Amino acid sequence: MTGYCYLDVELKLRDEEKAVVTPAYFLGSIEDSLQSLFGEIGGQTDLELVKFDNTQKRAILRVQKEFLPRTRAAITLIGHFQDIPCHFMLRNISEKN
Repeated sequence: MTGYCYLDVELKLRDEEKAVVTPAYFLGSIEDSLQSLFGEIGGQTDLELVKFDNTQKRAILRVQKEFLPRTRAAITLIGHFQDIPCHFMLRNISEKN
């Protein structure tokens, strides 16, 4: 059985008024980045949104340990959210077997 990692991720937007931040858009942005970086097959990383806070634009994501490096890379390289300049900040990572 493989272990999991939990990522505390926060979205920072240049213009927060224009963005519609929902759990689906938040997760979709990360999944799009994974596919863009690693291709259709390499981007098939099983991400699960465990918790989402719309006011703080933060989420807790669960990913298998083996996919942690590619998930971190994909999150780090996101530069736009709904055509608004942004960055995703990894606030914390924890591991669980």
